[in-house]
Amino acid sequence: MTPEQYTETLKSACGENLLSAVLYGSAAAGDSIAGKSDYNVMLVLKDAGLPALITIAAVSKEWLKKGNPPPLIFSRERLLSSGDTFPIELSDMKDFHKVLYGGDLLPAIRLDPADLRLALERELKGKLILLRESYLGLGGDKKALPALMTNSLTQFLVLCRAALRLHAASVPASKLECAARLREHEEYDAEIFTLVHQLRKDEYRGALDAEALFARYLAAIDQLCAAADKWTADK
Repeated sequence: MTPEQYTETLKSACGENLLSAVLYGSAAAGDSIAGKSDYNVMLVLKDAGLPALITIAAVSKEWLKKGNPPPLIFSRERLLSSGDTFPIELSDMKDFHKVLYGGDLLPAIRLDPADLRLALERELKGKLILLRESYLGLGGDKKALPALMTNSLTQFLVLCRAALRLHAASVPASKLECAARLREHEEYDAEIFTLVHQLRKDEYRGALDAEALFARYLAAIDQLCAAADKWTADK
């Protein structure tokens, strides 16, 4: 089921309650990985109460079976007032999205760089903590390290793109390119993200020392957290 087919199903089920359907994420930006990336869809509703959720759930079974996440649902009012709450996500959505149905409300959302900076620092440091906890949860199983890195890579690349927004007026669609360009502004090991990306795409060449790779990965993220501290003072 394509996003367009799913949208047609939603239009029939929701009727006038559906104001907008938008494709966002890697598929909209053009940097998805075939067979590994899913489709992300946001729905804007007149009324996002339980009856609407019941209706959407009833027609979403095939969509979910394909491995796609449930749609992100907002009422119009909640979406337009969420720029300060979700500045990282909404910045990406404003820059890279495709309207599947209805009006495009994303350009009307106001985003403050100060909100983006604070959210970025919180997300970087929080996800670093979770990465350390996940490593401990492996119980020393080195064979599980590649999956730990590849499964977490996208979320850190999204944060690199958000960080680049603090330095540049526009950002590339490619998250990996954003990580590389961020190196022009901050001292950190950007190459490690390229190596983990190769690992994720089954394109990594040479002997794999997963523990050494993870050490670099962990250190690079810690370097970005240190940079976020500087942004607190200087940006």
